[in-house]
Amino acid sequence: MIAIEHIHPMLVHFPIVLLTIALLINAGNVFFHHGNLAQGQCLSRIGLVALLGGVLFAILAAVFGDIALDIALDKGFDDGPLEEHEHLAAATIALFCLLAIIQIFAIWRSISLAGNRGKVFVTIMAAGFLLLVATAYHGGELVYGLGVNIADIKP
Repeated sequence: MIAIEHIHPMLVHFPIVLLTIALLINAGNVFFHHGNLAQGQCLSRIGLVALLGGVLFAILAAVFGDIALDIALDKGFDDGPLEEHEHLAAATIALFCLLAIIQIFAIWRSISLAGNRGKVFVTIMAAGFLLLVATAYHGGELVYGLGVNIADIKP
């Protein structure tokens, strides 16, 4: 049976991939197709579905990350690097949730996300991607550098 603290590192790949796909599709739609992210075009829908899927998987990964954090602390791992990763993840999730809410609101109220608005939206999404990369890097350092929840604590 899989240890519960190992579920988090298995889940984190889904939001990484889905949020990256959402960024690439939305950027391509805005910058190359001059599309409107708030219209029912195929690319806009795919970008929104990838964004929503990435947010949902990020929240699920965070739930299991909290469980893994508690287990790591019980094993004696230092809470500093763990909390830094947790704060980065929370900021990443909050930003992408906000972007998803903005896009859904724009679709609902027929507010255009084309032209400069679309470019600003995608630019903020790109900043979120950099935050996502920082979160993933710190998570990788926890596992591969410190051995959190995969190795015994080193005295």
